[in-house]
Amino acid sequence: MRSRLKNYLSLTKKEWNGMVVLVILIALVLAVPYIYRQFHKDKIINFKNFDNAAALLDKAQKSDSIAELKSPENKTETSKIFTSPKLKPGATVELNTADSAQLTAVHGIGPSFAMRIIRYRYRLGGYYNKEQLKEVYGIDDVKYNEIKDQLTINRGAITKININTISFVSLRQLPYLGYKQASALIEYRTQHGKYASMDDIKNVAIITPEIITKIEPYISFK
Repeated sequence: MRSRLKNYLSLTKKEWNGMVVLVILIALVLAVPYIYRQFHKDKIINFKNFDNAAALLDKAQKSDSIAELKSPENKTETSKIFTSPKLKPGATVELNTADSAQLTAVHGIGPSFAMRIIRYRYRLGGYYNKEQLKEVYGIDDVKYNEIKDQLTINRGAITKININTISFVSLRQLPYLGYKQASALIEYRTQHGKYASMDDIKNVAIITPEIITKIEPYISFK
């Protein structure tokens, strides 16, 4: 039995050499991380230097912002917005011609709301009624009720679009028309010729009565 066990456990020279090579490879694999650490020590981040650099960058950005505000072209407009006195009781501002300074004089309208109102007015071509202000981002019923009595509207100041000459790109600027509606209006004009009245626009199937009501104040046929 001992002889059989000896024969079972005995290795040939080739097997022995293979085992030696395998042991060496295992030892090398285990040793690689330690060797790497010895020759590539991690650098410690100096957070103090980082904080100092961030502070300098922040200071530089603030200096640039202040310099921009003090520039001749911006200084006047900025001072108009932030030094504009609020309206006296009973006074009003005309919504379609007011600049940002005049709008910020309204109680409840700050610089951000003033710019949003002006941007939306540009897209519309002017406000037809005061309730359109509710379509401006951030103006809900509460805000609208706060500012509405301080505003008036001159509908004569509205800029209308000529539906018979306007391009698709320009027509898409009108907030009440999506891509499909604007495309349908242009396509109908191409196929049937110029529009003569709102009745012709009503023939465009995709233009609903609700849309008709919204866009009618802004449409011209000449």
